Amino acid sequence: MLSNCLRRCAFVVTLLAAAPALAAEPPPEGASADAQQLARTRAHEGLKLYGADRWQEAFDAFQEADRLYHAPTLVLYMARCQRKLGNLEGARALYEQVLDERLPEDPPAAFLEARKDAETELAGVRDALKPPAPPPAPAPRAEGGGGSLLPAGVAFGLGAVGLGVGAVTGIVSLSRVSDIKAQCEGQRCPAELKGDADTATTLGHVSTVGFIVGAASAAAGVVLLVVRPGGDAAGAAPQARRGAAWSAGVGLGRIDLRGEF
Repeated sequence: MLSNCLRRCAFVVTLLAAAPALAAEPPPEGASADAQQLARTRAHEGLKLYGADRWQEAFDAFQEADRLYHAPTLVLYMARCQRKLGNLEGARALYEQVLDERLPEDPPAAFLEARKDAETELAGVRDALKPPAPPPAPAPRAEGGGGSLLPAGVAFGLGAVGLGVGAVTGIVSLSRVSDIKAQCEGQRCPAELKGDADTATTLGHVSTVGFIVGAASAAAGVVLLVVRPGGDAAGAAPQARRGAAWSAGVGLGRIDLRGEF
């Protein structure tokens, strides 16, 4: 607060002392002692309005004072008013006007200070006018999957073997049954064909088990292909997942298949 008061007092003193220094420069056309006095009066009013945070009224007062008798200190406060009002483009133009102005050979110290202040404050205005930085590019989405295909491959391989065994043993079993029926009369068959009949029955059971194992393994392969232990489900967002574990047990006429996720 004390610093602001001292700066405003210095501003008033500068306005009061500016006339002799400006007299060395060609005065504005039509300028007179009355105009200079009126300019000082309006500058005083502008300073009071500026201290009361009445930026637009202060700007109008400084602008009128500058028209009556120009001084870079007046333009500096005009720029500050525009900055306070949020008109950064207008403030920048006025700050640049202060910096571009040609001063007299022996300018008052306040004029030099006004130029220094304008340079410092202009840098802040230019920074505020810079376009905002573009938002950072979104992080690339992790690809789905990435887990091992080996479990699925093993399951598909087991399925192929099971289906193959089921098909071969089924064909052999049907062939044996056909041969036996050819040697039987109706439902009565020779006793020596009992061994062949038992073999055909066993082959039929093996064929059934082979088809069951093959179908179950193929289904497990599809599940493992989607789950991919160690990776993510296809098309799903990456997330923590427990590993998938499978176990299978095969016996004559039965199959056990268990899965944990």
